[in-house]
Amino acid sequence: MGVYVYTVQQMRALEKAADQAGHSYDAMMERAGEGVAQVISDLWVPDDTRVVVLAGPGNNGGDGLVAARLLARQGYSVAAFFWKRAADDRRCQEARQAGVSLIPLNGSDESWRTLERALRRATVVVDALLGTGVSRPLGEPLTTVLGHLRAVREEPPDLEPVAWVQAPPHHALRFKQPTLVAVDLPTGLNADTGAVDPATVPADITVTFAGPKVGMVLPPGSDVIGELVVVDIGIPADVMAAAEHSGELITPDVAAALLPPRKRSGHKGTFGRVLVVGGSANFVGAPALAAEGAARSGAGLVTLGVPTVLAAALTARPDLTSITWLLLPHDLGALRPEAIKVLAEALPRYNALVLGMGLGQEEVTQTFVYELLGLRPAEKGRPSIGFVRSAEEEVEPEPLPLPPTVLDADALNALAAFEGNWERQLTPGNFVLTPHPGEMARLTGLEVAEVQSQRIELTRQKAQAWSQVVVLKGAFTVVAAPDGRVSVSPFAHPILATAGTGDVLAGVIGGLLAQGLAPFDAARLGVYLHGLAGILLARQVESDRGALASDLPPFVGEAIAALTH
Repeated sequence: MGVYVYTVQQMRALEKAADQAGHSYDAMMERAGEGVAQVISDLWVPDDTRVVVLAGPGNNGGDGLVAARLLARQGYSVAAFFWKRAADDRRCQEARQAGVSLIPLNGSDESWRTLERALRRATVVVDALLGTGVSRPLGEPLTTVLGHLRAVREEPPDLEPVAWVQAPPHHALRFKQPTLVAVDLPTGLNADTGAVDPATVPADITVTFAGPKVGMVLPPGSDVIGELVVVDIGIPADVMAAAEHSGELITPDVAAALLPPRKRSGHKGTFGRVLVVGGSANFVGAPALAAEGAARSGAGLVTLGVPTVLAAALTARPDLTSITWLLLPHDLGALRPEAIKVLAEALPRYNALVLGMGLGQEEVTQTFVYELLGLRPAEKGRPSIGFVRSAEEEVEPEPLPLPPTVLDADALNALAAFEGNWERQLTPGNFVLTPHPGEMARLTGLEVAEVQSQRIELTRQKAQAWSQVVVLKGAFTVVAAPDGRVSVSPFAHPILATAGTGDVLAGVIGGLLAQGLAPFDAARLGVYLHGLAGILLARQVESDRGALASDLPPFVGEAIAALTH
């Protein structure tokens, strides 16, 4: 059963359909609370673990109280502070009977002092104040409750007065603060828009139910959810399958099912040939990163097509010893249209093309891109491609047939600068476009903030309008197909926020295209492998920074191994 991303309206409709099918709201709340309790018990043992639950008036608060009850029964010390709930509420009574200390948040000075003391002693705080219904600014007393929580979590570490000659142990650098677990989503996060109230306290872990909400995968919401855990609340599979959603989360099961087969009798031709074309005098390393990404994805042979002047610098790199070379004509390091003659002879031997990394935006290079893709400005007549035409030619050459192609970086910038309807001139369904938010803004004429505020719907709309697969990179990368399907990456990690990691992604997708995957499948599997590789790299360096894009490709192979074991 898939995991999907929902708007508030879609989630409410799903829960209503489940209730009508016999899986009651009460049963869903019980499963939700069980999921929260399970996450906590997986990470902390009962001894010396103090849990504080902040429970609001609605179902979200009910989920938190179920978790409180179950944890207390397991031997955890649990205190629940409840707001706008009656003390004889069923969930409160059940929690009290299980040994949970229940304290009302009634706004008195004593209740605030009690809350602050409890927060300072807590190991884990469960935020179950408000759920998906948030649509306006938070008011009192929530801002005060969250203010106390923020103050406790932001206290400086209680370190001994030692003058470290070397760096102190890693654990000594961490704040002594309670871990914050959000129920469904952090209080103050708008589940549809991703807007975050100023009072919101970012969670360390968000335990969401059935599937993520759209606002959790949009900035700035994606910055406050911490680690994301999806809990199955028992909704029947047929109800889930029939429900409307905004996209499918790329889970390990989905990704594993997409891996191309590897025959024992296979050879390099069996597993596809990729041609990577890019590079310029100012951007030498970009195409090399893409080539290594393609090779690490499992492609049988990868060729790097670059300006001749770059060959000396690149062939000496030890990470490119398995790469073959196609040297192309250039003007001062910028590819020129005459390179198409060389490519025309080579391309029939390749199963995929990756174009754009480090090309630069010189006019001669943009002309090369337009000629290669078969683009002509509208005022110059019908589309034509191939080689550079002389004035004497009366018959335009046939378009150069391209294999499935990834367009990245400066190939996208060239499209954005094109004077005409490029989307009508590209062969439908033959391309994967991989813009980051800035490139998407240039392609669409929007501001970057507008792109980021509508990542899922905008990507879907443009994939349909352009008749191509579109990959909008960033935290929770979005992949959309021309037929309206949308997949969302489960990964958002700052280790990937460094120059060149997008080049690696383009290469990985190209390598999967060469192995026979359809563009949409190659894109979503490539996005998953790239994101998981980032997580594995971060674990090795034990940090969210300090890694280079060149460190990433080897972990693509490790990501594949993780899916196959």
